[in-house]
Amino acid sequence: MNRGVHILGMVFLTIALLIPSNGCGVNNSSSIKKLECHSSNLVHQDIPGTPNIRLRASRCDDYTFKSKQVAVVLHMFVSEYSRVFGVSELVLWDYLSGLEIEVSAIPKVVSSAFDVKGNPVRDVPVSGLAISPKKIWVEIKTSQIWSSSLVHELVHTIIWNKNAGIHADPDHEGDQFSGWSSKHTQFIRDLNRTLLDKEI
Repeated sequence: MNRGVHILGMVFLTIALLIPSNGCGVNNSSSIKKLECHSSNLVHQDIPGTPNIRLRASRCDDYTFKSKQVAVVLHMFVSEYSRVFGVSELVLWDYLSGLEIEVSAIPKVVSSAFDVKGNPVRDVPVSGLAISPKKIWVEIKTSQIWSSSLVHELVHTIIWNKNAGIHADPDHEGDQFSGWSSKHTQFIRDLNRTLLDKEI
């Protein structure tokens, strides 16, 4: 009898984990998809409606964002960044032109970084990295883009390109590098909140 109760409990737990937390039977708002290289050639994807921006999975049998959803986020990002910071959309698209966005569900740890206030941290797990003026890495955390660091890394990309490739302001609101302000931090929060509301 005890074993039957245990098995029944495991069945209920499994069902509970499979049902989305919003209580609906189906979540149609997923912004990710499973990538299996042996059945797909989508390791690299061009992002439609952008200037040669590409999406790449870190490895086979991983997850990646849907390219159409990334296109929506990029257009929202450029529009809002232009409005908030007074930078021409054409200039922003030029900064983003040729960007490679690498994604993975597998997290990374770096030996040193800065938190948003500019404090140095060591051996820290990161959810995103600005690798170069034309390459970022973003961890896929959930089925929607708002919960990732994509918008954060795009801000680093804009600053890096604006600074002629010298730096992306790695210490954020700290005072060692210039470019990032509390206004940028608030911009990221606001845009991610909008993405959440739109279920992207």
